[in-house]
Amino acid sequence: MSRSHVVSSHRDQLRKSIALLFVMAMLVAAAGVYGQDLVRPSFAGQAASEARQEDISRIPYNLLLGPVRFRVGATVGAEYNDNVNYAEINTQDDFIITPSLSLDAIWPVTQLNTLRLDLGIGYSFYLDHSNYNTNTILIAPKSQIAFDIFVGDFRINIHDRMQLQQDPIQEGALSNVAKYGRFENTAGISVLWDLNKLLLTVGYDHYNFVSTTSIFDYLDRNAEIVYGSAAFIVTPTITIGPEANAVFTRYDQSVLNDNTDYSAGGFVEAKLTNNLRVRAAAGYQWIDFDHNFVIVPFGPFAFIVPDNKNLSDYYVNGLIAHRLSATISQTLSAGHENQLGVNSNYITLNYVRHTMSWNLIRNTLLSTEFFFEDARESGGFAGFGGGQLGTPEHFHRIGGAITVGYQLTPHVTLGARYQGTSKDSNLFLRDYNQNRISVDATYSF
Repeated sequence: MSRSHVVSSHRDQLRKSIALLFVMAMLVAAAGVYGQDLVRPSFAGQAASEARQEDISRIPYNLLLGPVRFRVGATVGAEYNDNVNYAEINTQDDFIITPSLSLDAIWPVTQLNTLRLDLGIGYSFYLDHSNYNTNTILIAPKSQIAFDIFVGDFRINIHDRMQLQQDPIQEGALSNVAKYGRFENTAGISVLWDLNKLLLTVGYDHYNFVSTTSIFDYLDRNAEIVYGSAAFIVTPTITIGPEANAVFTRYDQSVLNDNTDYSAGGFVEAKLTNNLRVRAAAGYQWIDFDHNFVIVPFGPFAFIVPDNKNLSDYYVNGLIAHRLSATISQTLSAGHENQLGVNSNYITLNYVRHTMSWNLIRNTLLSTEFFFEDARESGGFAGFGGGQLGTPEHFHRIGGAITVGYQLTPHVTLGARYQGTSKDSNLFLRDYNQNRISVDATYSF
């Protein structure tokens, strides 16, 4: 038996052992707390459903069709972007007009079942570079159809979450690209079982990624996602427990590698005061890829570029939410994680993000954002050509934004925003600086 086969066998046994320990921990905990006396209302029972119905009745709506409540809004935005193609040289600036429509609907089907629809659609016009216009309609990231069912101490959520976006700003590994069109859809089910001192959550999702920009067709893929957690309520303000998930990803093309991703760890949540809440999670992650290389098509030819076949690394993330006063609140998050790459098997990301909201003037909301990223690709073809073949990209990105919103009338809201982003890469011609200034007006029917 080869050494690599032995190592692989030991690795598989370790994963199975961790998964078994995770399941056993949840079952033992459940057995230990199931018979305890009730100390709080169930998060999943009829009382919780009735409380949610009361919350729904308070949600403002502007249209009513039978039992279905609607909120409808229309927005027109105008933006100036001094670097729409995320380039270091030969940058292109443009004015972009984006009309959009938002629709939120809530239907209490029965006392215990609620159907929700959140949908935002839009379109972007580039005044100077019409070839960058949106290929199809845009779908806002938080769009979803969700159905909540309450049965005894179970809360079942059936959902379908979708988005269709084009702006590359969310993908730090991209440079010299103006259009990164992609449709992402996540459909699945999650079940929460409330056992008083223990909350068990399990779920399954099917994920699809479909590129709407031809040069990124190689990213088309689907994934099966299985996850679970056990939250022990130590005190009314402290919750701890284990968490784990497994993701099985398959690509339509053979540029990047099919892979299997496992992670297991634990988390703690604490409400330290009425105005201060913290959450921290940490664990270990393993990703196995089919090959230790990626294939780069180049006209009638194809090049094999070295990459890492396996990943074994820790993950950690934390969040602090602090309400400083009745008018000022902030959140701070940071973490270390590994994600699938767009130019390589995976990318390792360290990040810090901060947001703050200021509501100091009546009808006016001011918010600020800041982020920093330190990322390194596992290999791949970001440096393809220019003597950088197979050189992994290592980059830093820093950016921030300031947004002002003003409620002009009960139906009209005005907004203005500045956003700046800067990327510093170790590869040739992959740095960029970008500034964006935008204004918008929203009418709520």
